[in-house]
Amino acid sequence: MSKKLLSSLPLTTGRFIAVFTVTALAQTVPRQEPQLSPAQSAIIQQKIATLHAAGERNIARSWSNAKKVGEVICRPEALTTLKKKNPAIDKVFLGTSDPASLALESNERLTGTGQYRIGHQWTNFTFTCDLNPKNGKASGFQIVPLPAKQ
Repeated sequence: MSKKLLSSLPLTTGRFIAVFTVTALAQTVPRQEPQLSPAQSAIIQQKIATLHAAGERNIARSWSNAKKVGEVICRPEALTTLKKKNPAIDKVFLGTSDPASLALESNERLTGTGQYRIGHQWTNFTFTCDLNPKNGKASGFQIVPLPAKQ
């Protein structure tokens, strides 16, 4: 839906829904995203199927491939890698609500930003998650801590 068309709509519930729908679609399915390998797709679909609520499964299915890879394949590898550096790390997030925070460069690499937590302290980082398209698993995870905000 073009900006010109949207701006011509009266500020009503219909216009709000149209803008909200276009925005939501843009965040869940980026253009020209690399395809996943059959092994990666199988692992992701298997994990999504284990979600308890139908609504959660539907939301997960609507994610971009980058978000699916980040959540299902790279996040467990990230936590394992980070815990080896510091066992006090108990939580890690990859990406944010901004779809640009994760980039699936190919079915062999995901890059982006993330955060890990130690106690009540969150640390921002950028990362590269190397992927093995043959077995559908992460083959490596590297982080670069970002400088603390002052």
